[in-house]
Amino acid sequence: MLTHYVVFRPRPGREKDLAEALGELSDGLRAGIVGMTALTWGENTNPSGLRHGFTHGSLGRFTDRAAFDRYWNHPAHERFMHVLDDICEDRFALDYTGEDAA
Repeated sequence: MLTHYVVFRPRPGREKDLAEALGELSDGLRAGIVGMTALTWGENTNPSGLRHGFTHGSLGRFTDRAAFDRYWNHPAHERFMHVLDDICEDRFALDYTGEDAA
């Protein structure tokens, strides 16, 4: 299992644009990608991250690296990446492999 976690710090006043871009990414992937088991996103409610301006996050889960590569190269993800530099001041991703505890 590969987990891909990203947090986003939008430019001031661009929070709605970021939410729309995340929604478009989700809609573009609705048909699914072989090996993608989950893709979620939402507004951050944690005060620690909000103090640093990180207003949104996204989490994707993939059965293996090949599934992640299909996601990364999908046209919906490529469109999303194209608009991020305009919308966000900063973002960071954390990818890791591991199994669920449950």
